[in-house]
Amino acid sequence: MTSKESISPKQNDIDTHSVISMQELDPSPVHEGFSDLESGQYIPQSQIYPSKLGNISEAGLPPFSLGLRGHNWDSWLSALQRYSTYPPTLFFTLHFANTSLFPLATRSVPDSEAYLLLTRPIYHSPGLEHVILTIPILIHIASGIALRNLRSSRRARLYGAETRAQKYSLYFWPRMSLQARLGYCFVPLLGAHVLVNRVTPLIADGGSSGVGLGYVAHGIARNPVFWNVYYVTLAAVGMWHIIGGWATWMGWRVTTTQKGRGYKKGSIEGYLGYTESEEQAKRKRKMRWIVNGVAAVGTAVWLAGALGIIGRGGQGSGWEASGWNEIYKHVPIFGPWL
Repeated sequence: MTSKESISPKQNDIDTHSVISMQELDPSPVHEGFSDLESGQYIPQSQIYPSKLGNISEAGLPPFSLGLRGHNWDSWLSALQRYSTYPPTLFFTLHFANTSLFPLATRSVPDSEAYLLLTRPIYHSPGLEHVILTIPILIHIASGIALRNLRSSRRARLYGAETRAQKYSLYFWPRMSLQARLGYCFVPLLGAHVLVNRVTPLIADGGSSGVGLGYVAHGIARNPVFWNVYYVTLAAVGMWHIIGGWATWMGWRVTTTQKGRGYKKGSIEGYLGYTESEEQAKRKRKMRWIVNGVAAVGTAVWLAGALGIIGRGGQGSGWEASGWNEIYKHVPIFGPWL
């Protein structure tokens, strides 16, 4: 019997089907994110279709999913990170109007104070302020850090990395995207703003009822170099992080593109047969221009109202200015220079 006769028709069909399946599989770039194994999305067939109901609990899956997907820590943390940005966005919208749009419209700090007093009860009430700002921001930061730690630990366990050198060689801690870096830079800037305008007045004056646009103008007049640099940085970082975050929620991943260390364009795609089409490249460039353009315009408008109008309001007078001076002196660390 010859070698050709030893191969059955059934075996030929299987081999042909396997070859066709391999040819029809489209490769994906390795630098665009975590694999299914590393992100926890891969579930063996034995766990998807267990033989007994008790095996579902052992696999860590809910017995009744009700048609929902992604019942794991990744999905829950991602949901917390996303939906925790909704209440602060409402706050920042009102704050943007109070500190930029209204001053630009009135061209006067005293006239803008009236609009600030109208909206302040919405987000300065003792309970509502923490519900729409403090708690959501803390949840957003904590869920982001937990999500990175979870994926990093899973990646190390998947490839058996134990020592520090092994984890570093596997890029144990994923490289932060621009969006994440902006977020981590925004945290201390926002914390300093809260310290000067909310915490210190509460300690020195018993509350922040006397803190408004005049208080900010008074501080800028006392030390214009420091406050101008600070507010430019705060507005730029905050606006780019907020606009970039909402663009990401809508599917425009402009500030969240991840590339591995030492990545060179075209080094991996050529081996995998992946090439980006001209249409995809144009779409990415268009998204990048739109997102960055909106962030740049928003930053410019914010600074035009905050520094162009409020920043030129000058120092206060009388007992009100004396009280503001005392508050600025009580700011921790930077008090003597403010």
